[in-house]
Amino acid sequence: MLALTAAQERSRAPIEGYWMNPIGSAIIEIAPCGHELCGKVVWASPRGQREAAKGARNVVGTTVLSGLKRAHGYWAGSLFIPDDNIHVSARLQTAGARQIKLTGCAFAGFFCRTQLWTRQKGPMPASD
Repeated sequence: MLALTAAQERSRAPIEGYWMNPIGSAIIEIAPCGHELCGKVVWASPRGQREAAKGARNVVGTTVLSGLKRAHGYWAGSLFIPDDNIHVSARLQTAGARQIKLTGCAFAGFFCRTQLWTRQKGPMPASD
């Protein structure tokens, strides 16, 4: 049983789990969606809900990462930015045990922005 659990842990993508954006306004769960990975908003602060209202009436439950596939040491797919109501290309890389680097690029890669997201233990922010 222990060997099976260890094998399952190794087969999981290092980006699967709960991730908080840098300003603490949203937590996204990255999980399998068929043969790919996707990311859905599972929690948003009041600020996050207000900012995302332009592109998503209720941001919680919105898929913001889709089509994530492994490619040359990173994950590539699509990122929906509710604040701006746009889709851009996405690239995710692990940046240590508790962070991932998300880079979103628009206009054929001419305009890119990078954020560091921090791993969370669950779908709600930790209380201090």
